[in-house]
Formats: sequence, structure tokens, C-alpha cells
Amino acid sequence: MIFASEAVFDREHAAILLVTITEADTIVAFKRNDHLVTCQKHIHEVIDKPENYDDVHNKKKSSEHRFHTVNHVENIDAFAPSKVFAKIKMISPKKFVYAVKIKAEEKQLVIPAPASALAGKNVLSLITGSKSQVSKATAEKETGSLMLSVIAAAPEVLMQPAPPGRRLCEAGFLKTECRDSVFWFGLNKRFLVGKFWQISVVDQSGYIFPITPKFASQCGYTIAVERWNVEVRASVLSCCVHNLNDEQFSITIQIKVSGTDAEASTYVQRLSCMYSPWAAREIYCEENYMQVKTAVSVQRNIPSIEDYAQDAEDWALVFPEATGAESGIWQVVFHTPGGKRSMTVKEAHEMNYGINTTMSRILLRAPYHTNEAEIVLVQGVPLTVIRSTSFYKEHWMILLIDTAMACPLDGITVIDDTIIWTVPRIFTPIVTSAVHQDNTSMGVNGIKLDPTRMAERNYTLDKNDTALAIRVPIGAQDGYYKSHVVDGQYGIKYSINLFLEHQWDDEAWGLNKINVIHPVTTPFIPQPPILSDETIPEQWLFNVTLGNFLPDVELRKLTLDSRSFPVDEENTMFNVYNGTTTNETALNRIFILEVPMESPVVDRKYIGDGVEQYTLDIIYTLTVVPENLTFTHVAHLIHKHEIELPVANGFCDEENITLVVTHDTLDHYWIPFIGNVQLTPHSAEQHGYVLRENSTHSVIVIPHDSARVVHEAINNQGLRNRFDFKLRDNKTLDVLVNFSVSCSFPTTNLLTCFPNGRIVITVLKLEALLGVDGKMMLRDKTCKPKESTEFKATFEFSADSCGTSRRFEKGYMIYENEVAYFRKSAPSDPIYRLAISCRYHVKDLLHLQFEHQINAQPIVAPGYGPLVLVMQLAKDVSYSDLYEHSDYPVVKYLTDPLYFEVQLLRNEDPQIELFLQDCWATASQDRQGIPQWPVVVNSCENEADLYMTTFHPVTRSERVRYPSHFKRFEVKMFAFTLGDVNTLEQIMP
Repeated sequence: MIFASEAVFDREHAAILLVTITEADTIVAFKRNDHLVTCQKHIHEVIDKPENYDDVHNKKKSSEHRFHTVNHVENIDAFAPSKVFAKIKMISPKKFVYAVKIKAEEKQLVIPAPASALAGKNVLSLITGSKSQVSKATAEKETGSLMLSVIAAAPEVLMQPAPPGRRLCEAGFLKTECRDSVFWFGLNKRFLVGKFWQISVVDQSGYIFPITPKFASQCGYTIAVERWNVEVRASVLSCCVHNLNDEQFSITIQIKVSGTDAEASTYVQRLSCMYSPWAAREIYCEENYMQVKTAVSVQRNIPSIEDYAQDAEDWALVFPEATGAESGIWQVVFHTPGGKRSMTVKEAHEMNYGINTTMSRILLRAPYHTNEAEIVLVQGVPLTVIRSTSFYKEHWMILLIDTAMACPLDGITVIDDTIIWTVPRIFTPIVTSAVHQDNTSMGVNGIKLDPTRMAERNYTLDKNDTALAIRVPIGAQDGYYKSHVVDGQYGIKYSINLFLEHQWDDEAWGLNKINVIHPVTTPFIPQPPILSDETIPEQWLFNVTLGNFLPDVELRKLTLDSRSFPVDEENTMFNVYNGTTTNETALNRIFILEVPMESPVVDRKYIGDGVEQYTLDIIYTLTVVPENLTFTHVAHLIHKHEIELPVANGFCDEENITLVVTHDTLDHYWIPFIGNVQLTPHSAEQHGYVLRENSTHSVIVIPHDSARVVHEAINNQGLRNRFDFKLRDNKTLDVLVNFSVSCSFPTTNLLTCFPNGRIVITVLKLEALLGVDGKMMLRDKTCKPKESTEFKATFEFSADSCGTSRRFEKGYMIYENEVAYFRKSAPSDPIYRLAISCRYHVKDLLHLQFEHQINAQPIVAPGYGPLVLVMQLAKDVSYSDLYEHSDYPVVKYLTDPLYFEVQLLRNEDPQIELFLQDCWATASQDRQGIPQWPVVVNSCENEADLYMTTFHPVTRSERVRYPSHFKRFEVKMFAFTLGDVNTLEQIMP
């Protein structure tokens, strides 16, 4: 959309007829006999039209004159009182015609302003002057006032009123202040945390301009985020500020805030400030821009250029451009080391400069490091300098205005714990005449401090002939610390917003003033985290504190024993807390970690002599917010405890070996083993052990002929057996404690001599002699044992075989053989020989008596009684792994084998055998459901089945104590069909 304005001057009535293209819903207001008149778009005719209105309007091309742009309708008060010349007529939905009669002031010279450099702005244009001043081509040299205004940026939307009740100041989230020539707004971080926000400025017509970085540097705005608080600063001569007589200034800002799941809220805040008097020249150095405000006063006796006490070289250089320039156009000439560059205000605006005028001043604003800026060292301090001259030419005169400015770029040094900011006492690039006197003040955050407050905070301001030096201790209350991470190392930086006001009086300008806002940040200060181990071993709890951090550090994750735990998730292995120290420094945030020593993340190890060692490895993962800078800290903690070791006592009876172990509460870290098998209630029952436990004692009873008993020796005293009981570490399985009980038992049950000459001997492996790979053989090595296990071998042979010899002695016939023990590494040389012999009386008579009786054939009488059965599905034909309840439903393809096992429960009679009479499958869980298909009929296969049921034998195993109590069979997977349609129903045997 294009906006424009035209003005036609009426010589007879000293008025200007204006045609303004504007938005259809715009309301125009102006004064009528000192009363505000509002003309809306509904007015469709011109009232009180003068007789020569049409003539004047038709002659507008010949009478065309440039006009002055006034941003706000209130600015009409800056002119003389007016009365209505013609009311407004709406020509089209976007065009108004109106006229205003202006009473001319005598001897008032009005120098017109440049056209707006940007489109998109509603413009109300007025010009005043006497008949003689405007009608003549050659102007008389009379004094007047200079007025200039440049619109800085295009609006985006029309402002809507803020919803009621949204007053941030009342809620304490927004503070406003007038700080010298600066509007100041402060937004509290509690209002903005976790939200998106946007700050805009609203002009007098209600248009909204978002404060983008480019807009801010060109229009005089600064948005700074400090300690998460948002600070907005604006010059009183910023764009969209309402200026009343260069004394009262008003600004309206809009704040939009939105969360991730809520609609945006809009808040509007207006602030008015008074600023007066002005210095002849004021330079303002902000974070993101620099500006100069120069007083303009055109007197009757205008001094000649060569007598003007400024930089004569710059004046001489700009003079050719000024004399040859087009009349009625503002221009700026920049003086650079490479030459001079002239541009119009529009061209300067496109280069991101801001140019504006008020009733008494002209303003030039520029971001740092523009093409026309140069860096100049003054007293060792770099200054950004822009040397420029702004001029306006009319037919009868040329007005030249020095708009040079300079701002310090650095000058900061940090010595020990002190920040020193040095600036030149005289800014020589912009001071070309003698300085009579100067005055300097310092402050922070744009606020000047008096000597008393400076002394309270240990601030100093020193001067010498060439420089000014401000000294501030690091950590002063007006600054703040911020966390940083450099190369994975945690550290901090201290920042403070220093303020300098320097005034001086020189021959060229009179009173000058420069205000500098200079944010200072120290270099990176490493702050290695401090780990404090406050563990009390008696409490069996690791208690560790990590600090000291600023409040912007958060603990995100803990890695304990190679296992990662986000701290915002609940867990039972540790507790973590945020805390603060009692010290008065900013580094007071700590993180407290508590880990029970019994936690799985703690490495526990018995190191001997009744001492256990507990080790905790920690990796802290921390983050600096809101930048999300991550760093880690590694800790390795070790604590040792003296413990009471378990005590054991053992004894034997004729059949068993018994061990009584006294233990404490820590034995759940130690796992009991008998041999290489872990002792559990299940394994004890499986191997025939008796295990009784309570909170303080464990009693283990083992038969002396158990498979896990070690046979140490066989001698005249009998068989010596040993029972080994070990306690192992629950993680490493290292043997921590070893108890052994040895007892001797008679050997009579190992050798049996039958009257018919059969000899049966059970030979036990002697671990001390053979180890685990030894062999035992009779004299005749071809005689193999009838049964053999890893622990014993049973030989059965007749007295006249296997190398058995016979001899007679005192009425006895003695048959002798021997069992030789061989190591695998030496199979030909026995390491031990066990002699065996059977003695029979030579003349012994045996009387045998028996009776023959015909016994009735045993019969099985059917009876009734409760049987508890369970049918389970195995995963394969080994039947070692059964499907659990959570595994169902089980998916199988057609003809896949299904391995069923039926078990009789709650019966310990080994003579009972389970027979399956009938088994069938249904299409539902109802066992009587239809259809049905038999898979076992009268304990046999269903001969009508294409894939007949297969029965599998049952053998004794760890899970099967009584094989006769089990039946196992295999069925091929099938599905029920209705006619030719497969029902795809799951079979339910």
C-alpha cells in the first residue's frame, strides 16, 4: 500500500490545502477555535468552502510548496491557533480533503523537512508562514525556527486496546523510570520465564512497530537481558515518541507474552518524562547505537561559515556540496579518511542511519561500525568516530550543522579484583577548541551516583589531565555474575552496566554533554566444582555435596556405576537435593546426593581381615540455563567398614554332617555355596539337604553320602568325608569365607559279599588323590563299573573273575582284589590302591526254609478321590522350558508341534502312576464346547487323526521327582473348520 501527501498554498487566506491518502478507518483530528474537532470518514461534503477553493485547487501545480510533516495530531498545538477553513470531505474510502487556516507569526522562518523515507505511515502535514515569506521567490533574511521529522520504520499492525486488568506495573512485573534523557522499562524474569515475548513501540496513531535489532539501532531503542530480567531503554528523541516543546516526552510500548500452550497476552504501558534544559550538543553512547543531538537556532545575524568556530576543514569540504545541492532537500556529508560522501536523508536512512529534528534540535543516530565510521585511538582508548555535516539549502541561504560524534569502544582493564574503565578526558575528534571547564559523574544502569553512594560501594572516579578512570570492584552489588562453560570447564563472568556523564564548556559550542552506557564483562574466571564428602560410615549412607555454583546451574543427570539417571525422574537408588550455602557470595548453589551403601549402584567388596570396601563412582552432568551449556564433574568415593565375619560350628552323627552358621545383617551380600552349587531352598530340597534359617543362624544338614560331599580318604578307621561351605560375593562370586566339616564314617556299607560269590563294591573318588579327572580300576582293567558318576563307581563281579584271587586261612576262604586309583596324566602308575576282601567259612552250612503258597492274583479296584492335575505347554521336546502365563497367547502355524505335559499335583506316593483316559480340543475355553476333536482316546492315540498324537517318555530330572506322576504327548497344530471354511479359531485342548 502506497501513502502520499500533497499540499497547495492559498496565498489569500495564508492556508494550505492538503490531500492525504490514508487508511479508510483513520480518524483525523485538529483544532477549531482551540477546540479539538474529530473528522471521521462518514463526513462526505465540504462545508464553508471559500469562493476561490476550486480555483486554488486547480492551480495547485503552480502553487505547489513543500510542507512540514507532523507525526501526531497533538503537534498542531506547536503552531499558532487555527480555525476551520473547510471541513473534511471523503473523496474515496481512502482519500480525504481538508483545509486548515493558520495564523501566521511575524518574522517566523519555517525550514521544511525532508520527505519520509519510508512508506506506510499516516501523515498530517502543515506549514505556516507569512504571505511575504512564501509568495516571494527570493526570501528575506529573517529569523525563525527549524523543524524536521523523519519517520523511522513502517508499522505492521494497527494497535488494539489491551484487555482490561492487564496492568503489569500493578502486578509488580514491570517497572518504569525516567532516567535523564532516557525512558527505562524493566520486566521481571518471573513474568517471562518459560514464555515467548515480543516488545514493540506504539505511535500516536496506534501503529505498532516491533523493536527488531535494526529498528532499535536506527530508532534509538535498546533491549538488554540481564539476569533473565529484560530491560528496555529508549531515548526521548526515539522514533514514535511524542515530543511536546522539547520538554515533555511520551512513549507507549506493547508487550506480547505467550506460552507454549496458551494464547498470547498483550500489555500496553505508557510513560511520560520531562527533560530540560538541553546542552548545546549532547552525545549519547548506547550499547547498540550512538547519537548526537545538536541545538539549532537561526538568528537574524547568521554568522558566516568561515567565522563559525568548528572544524574549518570539514566546513570547507562540505561547502561545494552545499552550494551545488538542490534547494529544499536535507543532506548529510560524511567525512572519512578515504574522502567525503554526500547523501540525502533518504539515502542515509537506507544505510540504517536515523535523522530527525524537533523544534530546536537536529538528531543524527547511527549503529556502531558503519561504513562511514572510523576507529581513532585517543590516549590509548579506541573511539568510534563519525564526522558528518548536515545541511539544508534554500535559495537565499545554506544552513550547515555539525553532527559529528564519538563514543568509546573499550578502555576496560581488569587488575586483580578491580574493573578499570578509562576514557579520554577530551574527545579530540569532536572537540576542536579550548575547553574551559568540565564536570564528570559516574553511575550504573544509567543512574548517576552521588559521592556518598560511590564510597559505600567502593567505586572511584579519578581524573588527570588526559583521562578519566572509573574503578569498580568485581562482585559489586550493581552487577551480576553469569555462568559460562569453556572447553568443558565451568566458570563465571561478572557483568556491570557502567554509566558516565561528562560535561564540558568550550568556545565552539558552549555546553557539551556526553552520556555513555558501557556494559562491562570480565574475562572467564574458572570455578572448578568443589566436592565435599560428608559420609558417616556408621549411617551406611554416602552423603556428597557438589558446589559452588550460581543459581543458573541445574543438575540434569547422574551417572552412577555406568548407569544414567535423569534427576527429574523418581528412583529408589538415591536421593538428590538442591541447596544453598550460608556464605554471602553469589556462588552459593549446591547439590546434595545421598546414596545408601546397599544400593545396587555401589560397588561392595570384601578385602580381607574383616574389612569391606564400598566404592561409588559418580558423573555429574550439569547445565547452564538458559543457554543449555553442559559440563560434567567426575567423583570417585571409597569408604571402608569393619564387619563381623560369620562364625560356623560343625558336627556329625551316624548319617549326616551338620553345619551351624551364625551371621549378621550384611550376609545378603554373600551367597552361600555347597561345592559349586548355590544353596537355596530349592537346591537343598533337590539334593536332599535340610536347610533351616532365621535372622541370626542357618543350619545345613547333609547326608554323608551326598553327591556334594568330598571323600578325603579310606583307611582302617573308615571313610573320611568333608563338607565344604563357602560364602561368595554376590557380584564377583569371589570366595569370601570358607567353612569345612570333616567326619569319619564306617565303610561296611561300601562292600557287600553275597553267599553266592557275588561281590559288589562302591568305590568313592578321593578328591585329594585324583582331583576331578582320576580313574578307578580293578586288577582286570577290562572289568568296567556297573554304574559310574563323577563322584563314585560301583563294580559288581563274581569271586572268580576280574582278577580276583583266592586263598585259605584258618578255615576261611578269602577272595581278594584291589581298586587302583590312576591320575589321567599317569594312567599306568596307580597312586593309590584300595584292597578289598571277602571271607567265607570253609565248612559253613546254611539252612534255608521256604514255604510255597499260592497267592491270589493282585487286582486293581477302581475308586474315587480328588486328583489335582495341571496341563502345561512346553517350548520344545525336551520339556525343560515351559510357557509362562504371561507368554499366552502362543502363536503357532498349522502342523507345528505342540508339546503338552500333564502333572499330578499334591501327591508324594511314588507307586502311583498317572494315566490319561481322554483328552480333546475345543474351539473355545468351554471344555464342553462344540466342536470337539479327541487327541487321546482311552490312553491311546486317536487312530482317526491324520496326524496322530505322539507320547514321550518321562525321566527323572531336577524338575521331575516322580516320573510316574507325569504324562507327555505331542499334537500337531490344527484349526477347526465349518464345511470348507477355516474358522481360524485357536484350539483349546
